[in-house]
Amino acid sequence: MTNIKKNTSSSVSPSSLNTPKNDSYPLRIAFLGGSKAGKSSVVSKLSLSYFRETHYPTQRTNPTLFTYNPLSRLPRTILDERGLPEALDEITRPHSIALSPSIYQVYSKPPNKSPAKVISQGHRTVNVYKSNSYYWSYNYEEELDPNEYTPPRISPLLVELIDTPSYNPDLVVPFLEASLNRELGPEYLRNLANEPRRPVSTNPLLVASGASELNGFIDGYFLVYSAVPSSEPPSYEEISGDTPGNSEISSRSSFDLLSTIKASLDEAWIEYRTYKDKWEKGKESDIFSFKLALKNAWKATPTSDVLANQANADKSGVISSLSDPANPGAAPPIWILCTNSKSQLASPKLISDGLKLAKLWKCGFVATDCASDNVDEVLAFMVTEIVQRQKMQSSSKNRR
Repeated sequence: MTNIKKNTSSSVSPSSLNTPKNDSYPLRIAFLGGSKAGKSSVVSKLSLSYFRETHYPTQRTNPTLFTYNPLSRLPRTILDERGLPEALDEITRPHSIALSPSIYQVYSKPPNKSPAKVISQGHRTVNVYKSNSYYWSYNYEEELDPNEYTPPRISPLLVELIDTPSYNPDLVVPFLEASLNRELGPEYLRNLANEPRRPVSTNPLLVASGASELNGFIDGYFLVYSAVPSSEPPSYEEISGDTPGNSEISSRSSFDLLSTIKASLDEAWIEYRTYKDKWEKGKESDIFSFKLALKNAWKATPTSDVLANQANADKSGVISSLSDPANPGAAPPIWILCTNSKSQLASPKLISDGLKLAKLWKCGFVATDCASDNVDEVLAFMVTEIVQRQKMQSSSKNRR
């Protein structure tokens, strides 16, 4: 996640409720997926409130900076940080949603019923609830009903949605470095090094906004697939044939690519964190490099086995920290997003498979349809995930 220093001030004025609190550090959220997965439609519906039904393949990474203003009831309920049981009932009512562990644990604790901060906005009284780094949540006094749940109003957020070309595993090198614009060696490209130069050597995995800077500034990933099958079902001859491999369906559907995308992301973040750790260790050792050189001059040089074991131990530590959402070095959260879920051609099995995959990966899942749904809740889930992870990581730092 982004290492930018965020404004965590608790001071609030009536005017600040109408402007983005995170105006200097927008949330950067990337959409990754295969062809015809619906990435561009979701980005367009979120940022412009409409989308084109005609399919135009995305050729390059397109960042869209916009102000996210959640107005409808469900997104506001999702962004409510108080952990009230009534909010959980509303959020989980649709069967096409699976909460991530980071969000679900908010509701496994006693609700946060700390008193709100009361301010005046003209002739109106405003109850402002506990804040985070990205938005304020509040209610006007006159709209509160003691007998039923009222979701809070949410101040605007600045969000950068990053639309990407369809994912092609043959054209991706799972690294995050800017230096990949130069030709890579055969130890990284493997058999690709023996072929004529192709874009594979200049397309690193997305870090942020299409810029290949070596900074890891990304806050979350949506892995997108369509509920509408993109390949024909196998014929009877293909299923019953005796020839080896005939029974295997060679499918390149957007759902089948999800595991490949996640594996590439995992590998990329492992390499990135390993690089950053080595860089930090290198900076520290430079100060004492001369003394260390004299001290170790008569010591035996570590064998290759010792160095390999140390490298494996370092990598294991990186993998462990990346998968722990409470660790400040954790990789950005992933949510699985299923599009076209209400289409007449949608496959219930594909939606069910997405839910199962989310449980396996311990991440969130949401199914939506740009043609009939308000897709604001899609972004609300990701924002809530980011906020909760930030709280967990702050608590982890305080305990150390």
